[in-house]
Amino acid sequence: MVGLAVATFWLTKSLLQPFLAHYLDLRKGEKDDYKFLIIGMYITSFVPLGFFFSTNLLHIFLLQILHGAAMAMVVPSWAGIFTRHITKGWEAFSWSIESTGLGFAAGFAAAFGGLLAGSLGFQTVFVLVSIFGFFAATVLLLARNQVFPRDGIDKPLPPKEKLAH
Repeated sequence: MVGLAVATFWLTKSLLQPFLAHYLDLRKGEKDDYKFLIIGMYITSFVPLGFFFSTNLLHIFLLQILHGAAMAMVVPSWAGIFTRHITKGWEAFSWSIESTGLGFAAGFAAAFGGLLAGSLGFQTVFVLVSIFGFFAATVLLLARNQVFPRDGIDKPLPPKEKLAH
């Protein structure tokens, strides 16, 4: 069942993500990307609390669908924002730093979460993951003016034909 639940997440995310990414690409500026990112992060933060309250397998599968849909919002919006702010000529290095940061965070979170689950139980881990997720989404929401220049979030991007050289 664990494998099917994980598959449910990945299939949901993989099915929805191209459509959401296409929608974001059709819109001018970064306001929509930013909104999708924040909303997706908040929805994702609710999922571990759902695991905390789950009483049967149907709940787990529904939460995996919700998590997949939320991450289908987060990943392309973050990738779009990140890519547009990379210094030209440093694309590979910038993406490697982004991926390395995610890898270290996932590794430390897995190790720490495993230790906590072993000593305090999974219920504690679920609550802490939700708290950290809400905190991260709120920090990104509150840091909007630091993440984007004053007018940068609403500034239209150049037409796609001008971007392709």
